[in-house]
Amino acid sequence: MPFFSIITVCYNEISNIKNTLDSIIRQTSNNYELIVVDGGSTDGTKEVIQQYEKHIAWWCSEPDKGIYNAMNKGVCHATGEYVIFMNAGDWFYDDCVLEHVYKSGMSTDIIEGYVANTANGKKVKERYDDIYVHLFADTLSHQGTFIRRSLLQVHPYDEKYKIVADWKFWIETIILGKASYSFIEQNIAYYDMTGVSACREAVWSEREAVCQELFSPHVVQLIHSYYAAYDLALVKYAVFLNQHSHRGYELVRKIAKRVVKLVKLRIAGYTFSKEQS
Repeated sequence: MPFFSIITVCYNEISNIKNTLDSIIRQTSNNYELIVVDGGSTDGTKEVIQQYEKHIAWWCSEPDKGIYNAMNKGVCHATGEYVIFMNAGDWFYDDCVLEHVYKSGMSTDIIEGYVANTANGKKVKERYDDIYVHLFADTLSHQGTFIRRSLLQVHPYDEKYKIVADWKFWIETIILGKASYSFIEQNIAYYDMTGVSACREAVWSEREAVCQELFSPHVVQLIHSYYAAYDLALVKYAVFLNQHSHRGYELVRKIAKRVVKLVKLRIAGYTFSKEQS
């Protein structure tokens, strides 16, 4: 049984699919299986996938109900201990990623590393010391994160969400659940930032729906307070302060982090009371 299951989801990605698949089959470690889920492409993507059949454990080309439906489909055919989603347009940072990640010692349920922008090579996400700050200020990139397959089997992506089903998965498993998380100092992938999740307004709209679904009204109100503080302190002023006043930047960041810690305590209390009921 392979240790890694690499799942690639695509639809009409003729200009990107080859780079993604090449980055996978060039890996120095062969302790993986490749699964490709194509949504019934008509632009030649399917024909490119066929050229890689000898490297693919399972693939299909058929209509699906969206990216999360396709990702869930890929998980159903995966057999590895850990899953990583490397969708068309994304690719591994270098040829030794799987080898280095395996040697790092994988013991937690969710293992995250760095991702970089495909356009300019700059890191998209920095390391956060607090996973609560990480999730409520940002999210984990599935291109840079290895997930224990058994966790995805218990918590499949909620397909009613079109953009943030992976964010809901992180909240359910890490914040409300007992999944273990760790961050490794390893560059994992280049990330195509032109996708639908780049639309901030749509992301926040769906996140609001997730919060309403998962949390009590009181906790939702606290989360709203955090987002307001985050927008005020970090989005509007952080860039300016970071350029002109490092102390000022650190001050507003501490303020935002304190609000998150309050949310964290409230959520922990809510989770405890939920478990006791």
